[in-house]
Amino acid sequence: MENSVTEKSEAVRRMFSSIAHRYDFLNHLLSMGVDIVWRKQAVAQLGSLDGRSFLDVACGTGDLSIEIAMAGAGKVTGGDFSDNMITIGREKVKKNGLDGKITVEFADALNLPYSDAQFDGATCAFGARNFADLDRGLNEMARVVKPGGRLVILEFTTPSNPLFAEVYRLYFTRILPLVGGIFSGMKSAYEYLPDSVYKFPAPAEFSSRIEKAGFTDVRFTPLTLGICGIHSGVRV
Repeated sequence: MENSVTEKSEAVRRMFSSIAHRYDFLNHLLSMGVDIVWRKQAVAQLGSLDGRSFLDVACGTGDLSIEIAMAGAGKVTGGDFSDNMITIGREKVKKNGLDGKITVEFADALNLPYSDAQFDGATCAFGARNFADLDRGLNEMARVVKPGGRLVILEFTTPSNPLFAEVYRLYFTRILPLVGGIFSGMKSAYEYLPDSVYKFPAPAEFSSRIEKAGFTDVRFTPLTLGICGIHSGVRV
């Protein structure tokens, strides 16, 4: 079991490192810019940010970390296990003049290098479905969040409306991999994206697993006709 987890982690790490140079451009292009709005909506669910510290797990190139800091957080730690993503994230943080508020560093979501109850809250945007062991990742996030602290996870979902679901499936499984492959040079990464979404637990099951990890008041907020959603909870 541990070997399969390690193998998946390494495969995901290599894949995201290979597309890091085009990651932001393609995110905005393929979502038609809506991903920017989604992140703002996710940050709004963190509640009061003033002077508080947050951990952004699987932070990628740092978009959500930057959004949290600009919304008024005291300190944001962005952790990722792709060196290429980390490098780009640090450059973006510096460009936005947020060096003093955001630290972007290596951190494996399954083995977070932080103390118990270290942060006032934790976030993850489009990273949970890439955890080689989802429950282990959720347990780690619960471990490092203080009692009463908030968890906010932004993740793709599948639309519930049958007609829209079929249209979305066509875009997601045919058009997106084609366009993503052309611009990134790695079509397989954009074939992995829809595959990982369709294999990810449905909102009800995911909410249940968040609760089992140690969170209460777990809620799911669908966004944009159900193609994305926000899962939130409070650390027990």
